[in-house]
Amino acid sequence: MQSIKEGQEKEKLDHNYDKEIIIQPQVKFVNCPIRTSLGILGKKWTILIIRDIGVRKINRFNRILESITGLTPRVLSMRLKDIEKEGLIECIEKKKSSTMMVLWRLTEKGKDTLPILMQMVAFSSKWYADLIFEDKRPRKFSEIFPQPEAREMIMSYI
Repeated sequence: MQSIKEGQEKEKLDHNYDKEIIIQPQVKFVNCPIRTSLGILGKKWTILIIRDIGVRKINRFNRILESITGLTPRVLSMRLKDIEKEGLIECIEKKKSSTMMVLWRLTEKGKDTLPILMQMVAFSSKWYADLIFEDKRPRKFSEIFPQPEAREMIMSYI
């Protein structure tokens, strides 16, 4: 049997839930923007490839392959083509002595994904600290990235 205090607490929670704000867009979407973005960003390995190119500045095929455990050369090649086709990265060919060097870099569109990645870091650092940090202690984004540029990157879309 429920005590009076427990009943009051449940009633308070129910009442607060009813007062939550529902955020409705002020324009009609033809397609869900989240689903649309996930069409490319949600493909396996894509976010990690963008992270390596944009955040870690790993821009060569073999270096990307080395940095992402489990990623195969065939899949990396396919993902790079997909991401390039979507306009998130571009291929730069540089001649180095007698050989050609292929490098990848983010386009302006690709750079616009970086605040999303930084938000994922903030979310995971708070809610999955036990899987991310050795001491299992949740951290704020500002503890991980104290540089003002990191906060500006996230705030650029708000």
